[in-house]
Amino acid sequence: MPVPQSPDELHRFLGMVTYYARFIPNLSTITYPLRQLIKQDKKWIWSKQCQRAFERLKTEILSDRVLIPFDPSLPVSLACDASPTGIAGVLSHVVNEEERPIAFISRSLTSAEQNYSQLDREALAIIFSVTKFYMYLSGKQFTLITDNQPLTRIFHPESKLPAFTSARLLRYATFLQEFDYKVVHRKAEDHVHVDCLSRATYCDENVSTEAILSLEVQTLQDQVINQISCDVITSVRIAEETSKDRQLSKLLQDLISGEIRDPDYSTANGIIFKNERVVIPEVLQTMVLQELHRTHVGIVKMKQLARRHCFWRNIDKDIERMVKSCRDCALTLKSPAKAPVHQWDEPQHNFERVHIDYAGPFLNHHFLVLVDSKSKWAEVRILKDAPTAANTIELLLDIFCSHGFPEIMVSDNATIFHSESFTTFCQNNGIIQKFSAPGHPATNGLAERYIQTLKSKLNAMEPGSIQHNVREILFRYRATPLKCGKTPAELYLNRNIRCQLDVFKPTPPRKNKRVTFKLPPSKEFESGDKVLVRWYSGNKDTWKLGKITQKYGNLHYQVTLENGYSLKRHADQLRKTEVTFNGPERQQPPEQRLNLETPASPVQEQVPPFFMLPETSVPNSFEFPGLNVPNSVHSPPEEPQAASPRENLRRSARERRPPVRLRDYVV
Repeated sequence: MPVPQSPDELHRFLGMVTYYARFIPNLSTITYPLRQLIKQDKKWIWSKQCQRAFERLKTEILSDRVLIPFDPSLPVSLACDASPTGIAGVLSHVVNEEERPIAFISRSLTSAEQNYSQLDREALAIIFSVTKFYMYLSGKQFTLITDNQPLTRIFHPESKLPAFTSARLLRYATFLQEFDYKVVHRKAEDHVHVDCLSRATYCDENVSTEAILSLEVQTLQDQVINQISCDVITSVRIAEETSKDRQLSKLLQDLISGEIRDPDYSTANGIIFKNERVVIPEVLQTMVLQELHRTHVGIVKMKQLARRHCFWRNIDKDIERMVKSCRDCALTLKSPAKAPVHQWDEPQHNFERVHIDYAGPFLNHHFLVLVDSKSKWAEVRILKDAPTAANTIELLLDIFCSHGFPEIMVSDNATIFHSESFTTFCQNNGIIQKFSAPGHPATNGLAERYIQTLKSKLNAMEPGSIQHNVREILFRYRATPLKCGKTPAELYLNRNIRCQLDVFKPTPPRKNKRVTFKLPPSKEFESGDKVLVRWYSGNKDTWKLGKITQKYGNLHYQVTLENGYSLKRHADQLRKTEVTFNGPERQQPPEQRLNLETPASPVQEQVPPFFMLPETSVPNSFEFPGLNVPNSVHSPPEEPQAASPRENLRRSARERRPPVRLRDYVV
């Protein structure tokens, strides 16, 4: 515990000392220099006598007169508390109705945790203390003591978790369910011993259970706020406008200070959450409404989307008013839905039964619509030409290559679906065809309803690329909750998909796990090492003496040969040697060098004219269908010999040889 820096800090310390006064002899004499400092009109001077008294009191509190060893047969209590800067806990035995401390713990809050509401900080103190004393508490009944009244209801082991509680508190309550405890409320004035520890803390960098739980909640909040993002609205913008909003800024400060202890509200990064929904400042509410209404999803869908992501007072009325006043929605409003006349059996798994139909010609295109009966996952493919059995099969194969073949496929009685080629396609792939009654499309109502939705949305959206608008409609449809409360993506993919509403929250930090790469000593080289380099010439692979000049990554090296050539080799193409390196024998004449790098670079490997590329862009081997070109394609030729009249001829007159791929060809 650090030395008190003010009368307030000294008051808290003396309060803790007084809490254990019955175990400390001559307490009044020991505390006399410290009590003089807290008198009114007394100048604050921390003297040597004060320091000695402070150190002696700390020694007394940690001595066996106060602390006792843990005894499994004695009752156990755990007192927890939090301040704006730290959290603490005291593990005690109850002996003769008196608390005898076993151990004290405390730590400072991180910058992110300091922005929690006071209720969340108190809950964090409990999780921190239970985690630290896990070995003492697991499998044993104990009493949990807190000075926060709402937490006694939320963390009560015999009551159900409250339906409307912040995600962080729900996650903490779930963690505590594995312990056997009863929770007790204690007044703040009787909680001074642990209150002092929470205000005089140290920084603990160890990753613990409460940090992991907080990270999980942070990730969950990030996913929520990311769902309602756009180019203008981001998490930073929401935090800025929250601090400027008169009502929300006061609510934020009251939650952090503890003036308001409402379990429905929590804070993170300057943003207020109501349960799992982001509280939107007034100046951003119109833009959020426009983002929710971007694809004209209607009142019900907008409310379902908003109830998952964002909140402000009267948000439902604002949604109704916006949709009812939208001209495009009014002009494309569909007729009221009819009562269902046929109930299909509920599929056992996704993509067991699919419904297909064509929409069009519409906007000069035809649209093949496929909807999964169980998850309501939809797929749309676009045709410019009139549909036929052949191109319909191609479109379905494009869908089935990602999702697999369904067991049952429901369609209307169009000629395409009754054609011989389409029937054969279904039979060959084990697909059972079912048809709606002629003149009664309601039997295939799932596909029909989605076609109506698709047409109305395309009519309401701004003119543009059909493909782009269809992608937008599909994307938002898959991310919007259905009547069951889950999105098609959740039902089909078992996860939510990221959409344009995904920038409201800052991206949580990711810890990159460094991959260790260990090589045998024979494969490790350093700059300046003498090596034998694999040399490729004609149909023979030989070795040449060189020296390492540069290392690229873990396995690649730049090597200079004795004749001055510089080339790049893999570790498998090098061997260590003790042979004396004589240095470059001679440099190639300037007119014979290839300008593959900057003038200051050493002479590079010569490359055939059809691969005139820089050294760094030429791989060690190339693979083409039916052709395996060895590394000699980009390796330097043999050392140049004395010039002859034939060597001075143009390259087009050089001696030609059969390609490598025909080397083993038998005529």
